[in-house]
Amino acid sequence: MTRRTAAWGAAVLALAGCAGAPAGTPPTDDAVAPATTVATADVPAARVVVTYSVLGALVRDLVSDAADVEVVVPDGTDPHAYEPSAKDVEAITTADVVVANGLGLEEGLEDVLDAAEGAGTVVFRVADHVTVREMGHDDGHDHGSDDEHDHAAGDPHLWLSPATLAEAVPAMGDAIGAAIGADLSGAVAEVVEDLADLDARIAALVGALDACELVTGHDELGYFADRYGCEVVGTIIPSLGTTAEATAADLAELREVAAERRTAAIFTGLGTPPEVAARVAADVGVPLVELRTHAIGPAGTYESLLLDLARTIVDALDGA
Repeated sequence: MTRRTAAWGAAVLALAGCAGAPAGTPPTDDAVAPATTVATADVPAARVVVTYSVLGALVRDLVSDAADVEVVVPDGTDPHAYEPSAKDVEAITTADVVVANGLGLEEGLEDVLDAAEGAGTVVFRVADHVTVREMGHDDGHDHGSDDEHDHAAGDPHLWLSPATLAEAVPAMGDAIGAAIGADLSGAVAEVVEDLADLDARIAALVGALDACELVTGHDELGYFADRYGCEVVGTIIPSLGTTAEATAADLAELREVAAERRTAAIFTGLGTPPEVAARVAADVGVPLVELRTHAIGPAGTYESLLLDLARTIVDALDGA
């Protein structure tokens, strides 16, 4: 156990023993956004805490008004790099159930999640219930960084394929339902059906392209590419996370590949240094296009996130 894990464990145990913080007490941190409550004056609402906003949107669809849904990582903040506050720790350790992505996506939350689970909090990791995109040596771009060690088990960006995310919904519904004392089977069936419809709509959009070759900010679109017949030919940050850094040799190789493949656009997004992305696009002589992949955005729905992503990619590549 690391000293950091031990520290979080002590914090978890201290919070669990506080008489002033029973399981139903919601945190007050601005980073934690409550959903509709069904609490009465005497009975607090059940609380589902979700690590980041994309999963939070899906969980809200599942639980509706059966529980409060709180999100730890603020929307638009990089989950790869986020570090929890003391009130984030309290939110996690006093929840009825926590939903996390897993596979090292929430790098800064891993210690507190593990410590909370060890103290008895139910933690549902989505990655444990889907077909994980395994990474070979070349796919992982392993340069010996701590980031690649964290993601050694597979690609964490599983929400970028609705079909992959749908695999976890039945087990997620069971786990949340058991924790909050609600039957979510009807909602599970509805969400799975909606995800299948979304998957078909994205397939139709991307299928209209003659070719779908992607250069991205970091190695985030693997599930999307595998599902919809695209190919990720290069990344600005050669890593599954954004905490790694590209070397001059990495960028030179990327420029060469992009030129050889006649890449139509360079895609960038959250966590990619904008000046580096702009320089690569300028050197290759193609547009720089920003993708929203890690934030739910103003519409607040998973459907809008994925459709916007697909349309942005198609618009950038169409006619190339």
